[in-house]
Amino acid sequence: MENFNDIDAETVNLEQIKSLPSNAYTDPEIFKRERYDLFRYIPVMATPVCLLPNIGNYVVIDIAEDSVIVTRNDKEEIKAMANTCRHRGKRLVDNKTDLMEPQKGFKSIVCPYHAWSYDLNGKLLKARGDESNSAFKHLCLRKLQVQESAGLVFYHGHHEQYERVKNLEQTLGSLNLKEAKVGARKTYDVKANWKLWTENFLECWHCASSHPELRTVKGFIDQFEGGREDLYIQDSINWASKAEKKKWKKPIEEDFNADKDLFHFNVNMPLGGDTLTASKDGKRMGATLGNAEGLEGGAIFGCMGPFLFYLAYVDYILLVTLKPKSADNTEVELIWLTSADFSASEDELTWLWDTTIKQDIKLIEETQSGVSSIHYTPGPFQADEYRTRSFVSWWKKWEQKNEN
Repeated sequence: MENFNDIDAETVNLEQIKSLPSNAYTDPEIFKRERYDLFRYIPVMATPVCLLPNIGNYVVIDIAEDSVIVTRNDKEEIKAMANTCRHRGKRLVDNKTDLMEPQKGFKSIVCPYHAWSYDLNGKLLKARGDESNSAFKHLCLRKLQVQESAGLVFYHGHHEQYERVKNLEQTLGSLNLKEAKVGARKTYDVKANWKLWTENFLECWHCASSHPELRTVKGFIDQFEGGREDLYIQDSINWASKAEKKKWKKPIEEDFNADKDLFHFNVNMPLGGDTLTASKDGKRMGATLGNAEGLEGGAIFGCMGPFLFYLAYVDYILLVTLKPKSADNTEVELIWLTSADFSASEDELTWLWDTTIKQDIKLIEETQSGVSSIHYTPGPFQADEYRTRSFVSWWKKWEQKNEN
């Protein structure tokens, strides 16, 4: 994808850079196509691996009407399988949200309806009343691909592993998230299409006017708003120098990169001034996350596909996950991971991003109302919205390929 800033503003075709039409955000039929032809192949961040430490530990993830069980089997491998019994289709396991600690594991998965049971690989163990029928042994739970990278567990229905997911280790590996703990977890019900959330989180042009708390923490917002990119560059140099002295190497930056299957990016940014982490007073709230002491005074921001955004600081990382529910409803979950001996309170840890996310929800829900209006027409993107523009272009290519 080309960077918007590389495009000659006088020659660009406005038809190529407009936002999506109303039905892309409102039409249940388009959402149905996304569910069958897009969602099933996108890597979904199921859980931090720290919530699956032992055999039988599990989590359940729901996207639209599709539910998946992710568990650790008796060989300590992580497996993902459809949360649907092969007998009558009964949902097997309930979704327990807001997990802070690993939940008690199971030795087998037993359907509550007719007591069919499966092992932790999804293999049918027993079909009650039909034990002698050898044909039943082939009725295993449908399996999905699993990838573990940088202490995060993903699943997807793609036929092969995503190289980009593997490479997440290069970006977040120094945080040692396998040894982290869940410091806080919050779920938000957003009455809007998932794409509006993704579009919003891919740009910070709205931050100066919409996020006063974020402005106090992230100096680049006012620097760019005031045309002082020189200050941002100097902050970047200062941060890089301090990080080098602490023998921490910043991840290689990769701005928005997309192909037909997936998109991703990661950037490093200084917080500016005397700010050490994304907290209310800019001071650290706890011990260093992993071996990333050099992250002090800066941040790593990125995404892995449209359903996971991450913001890493010296003492915590925020994972923002999307779970589309319908054409006009999305569940957004925030997970804060910290070191095991993190010392600040949950309120202190969550203050910035809980506040910011609630502000975003208001903006996005009001945008959903606007794009649902008969008066709405797609408008052009501004230069600072180049990642959002690239995402829209990526989605349009998918839609054109799958519209028939």
